[in-house]
Amino acid sequence: MIKYVLISTVCLSFFYLVYLLIFKNETNFRQLRFYLLASVLISLLMPLNNFRVNVNLSENQQSINTHQINNEFDQSNELVNSSLTKKTYPAFKNNVFSSQYKINWIMLFEKLYLIISGILLIKILVQLILMTIQYFKSETKKIENYTIVYNDRFKNTFSFFNWIFVNKEHSSNEDLDQIIFHEKIHVSQYHSFDLILVELLAAVMWFNPLIWMMRNSIQLVHEYLADEGALSTGIDKLQYQALLINQVAEEKLISLSSSFNHSLIKKRMIMMTKSKFNHKTKLKILTLVPLAAVLFLGVACVNGKNKNNVVTAVAPVKMNVLYLGVENPMSIAASGYEASDLDVSIDNGTITGSNGNYTVRPGHPGSALISVSSKGKEIQKTEFRVKVVPNPVAAIKVLSGDVPDYKTEGEISKKELLTADGVTAMMKNFDFDLKFEVIRFTVSATIRGFVRIAVSSSNKITDEQKKLIEQLGKGYIIYFQDIQCKGPDGSVRNLSPMVFTISGE
Repeated sequence: MIKYVLISTVCLSFFYLVYLLIFKNETNFRQLRFYLLASVLISLLMPLNNFRVNVNLSENQQSINTHQINNEFDQSNELVNSSLTKKTYPAFKNNVFSSQYKINWIMLFEKLYLIISGILLIKILVQLILMTIQYFKSETKKIENYTIVYNDRFKNTFSFFNWIFVNKEHSSNEDLDQIIFHEKIHVSQYHSFDLILVELLAAVMWFNPLIWMMRNSIQLVHEYLADEGALSTGIDKLQYQALLINQVAEEKLISLSSSFNHSLIKKRMIMMTKSKFNHKTKLKILTLVPLAAVLFLGVACVNGKNKNNVVTAVAPVKMNVLYLGVENPMSIAASGYEASDLDVSIDNGTITGSNGNYTVRPGHPGSALISVSSKGKEIQKTEFRVKVVPNPVAAIKVLSGDVPDYKTEGEISKKELLTADGVTAMMKNFDFDLKFEVIRFTVSATIRGFVRIAVSSSNKITDEQKKLIEQLGKGYIIYFQDIQCKGPDGSVRNLSPMVFTISGE
């Protein structure tokens, strides 16, 4: 958003400076209005230009591969953020980011910008509400496609869209007719649209003095057009100029409206005396084309400059390697590129997803190379290790009160074994919640010098195994062996045995 506002501001300033140099004193007012409005629209669209021109091919592309930074993603994420900050804001080293006790000027300016913009937007809203309230409180009269609003709140006559606010007390009937005709020109040419647009721009780009000058120029051109329209009906020019002088000392009206005395009277009188037959203005308006082309190229160069300093982050969401047989979530982003513009591929397995969030399923152990590109241009290649998911650990699930407990070795009572939910396979210190199901295990123990063995073909302790357990006394050793489990990919794995000592009944 900051980049958008800054580029729009620069483009708008460039267009307006050309206006001051070439168009300011022209008398083809419709062309002037067209140039100013076209400048605004082009400036608002220009930052959306995604074309790029590489202006410095010697700069090295920067990349961040989080699995090489640290073995823990949380720590790597912090390092990525730190690295991004240093690469993006080298001028602030040992400054605002180096100590929590120093002032963060960026945040301070950001808050100041938002506060001032908010105040200006609220002011616009208040003005709109004020005019709407006066409209409903006042006497109105519909004439053709506009409405006369008789009120005593505003001194001067002014228009807002098709509303013309009139205060009869401050003008004679003859003068009032001329003033209303002037305002009808504003209404018929939809000048209120221009004013609202430029007021919103001023609220967003208030820090640029040229935007305020452009706002005044647009308002002045509106008055030129209204004066021209009024005089074209046959109104006496001297009488009309005298009316302007009589109005000059009156109160200034709301900036969102088109008012009879809104601009400098001297400039309007000078324009009334100038010749209107200047055909060169029609040719001058064509300067919009080369100006827009130059700005388009400039924005493309800025985009190209940004792309030469690309910081690419290819980070697994839950771990720092890719595992076989599971869906590995992956976050992929590149500075200066929209997430939707990125194309990703992998040379080992498949990768699916979009807008920065992807899922990787490797095909075989070893390594996988993930390539990131945009519109055919390669941005970064990142290599990851591909490993088999480690074996789960076998455990006996017993109840300790209402809370389940998992025992893998050590002492265990006969009651705990007889009431256990069976043998379970659980992943220790693994980022995925993978489900492994025990499908076989054996229970063995030495009783009176003989080895007794009982087999289960599920994860449950069978009745035969429970009979064996009931024969055990305190200090006996019991073995859970030949434990097999099936993973989410369907593969069968052999787990390490468990050895317990009977602690008592």
